Amino acid sequence: MDRAVTDPSLAALLLAEARRRIVTGFPDQIRDCLEHLADDQLWWRASDEANAVGNLVLHVCGSSRHYLGRVVWGTPYERDRRAEFAERGEVTRAELFRLLDDTVDEAREVLDGLDPMRLLETREVAREPPQTILSLVLRASHHWAVHTGQIVYATKLLTRTGLDELWMRTMV
Repeated sequence: MDRAVTDPSLAALLLAEARRRIVTGFPDQIRDCLEHLADDQLWWRASDEANAVGNLVLHVCGSSRHYLGRVVWGTPYERDRRAEFAERGEVTRAELFRLLDDTVDEAREVLDGLDPMRLLETREVAREPPQTILSLVLRASHHWAVHTGQIVYATKLLTRTGLDELWMRTMV
């Protein structure tokens, strides 16, 4: 086996970095964006096929709760991926903040409780081949990164502000 995934200190560092990004860095950027946007801007779409910031928040939370909460940790979460994208504005800003906070709390619990030496254990994922816990954690972190970037970009377009180097303030 590759030393990179069997070395306890390296595995612990990997989990700590994933935790920093998933529990603090990316959610803080999303919160900042939600605070900058007016209520109507949360659900603005460039076209019928595009996603609003609100949809992206629902989606990143749904994905995190599914892959980290359900698949890695065994929570009973039932995801409705279609609903994440179908929403058109009935979810309030307060509900988006609450969902984000609940998702971050769950991710914190999963990542804090995960023994680094279990990263090579596999999990069954519906309609996909089995995956290691390591790949699921990395998948979650990368997914947060992609959609956080979209949320920040949309916020910059909608508010015409640079957000004062948001990523530098939140990822330190």
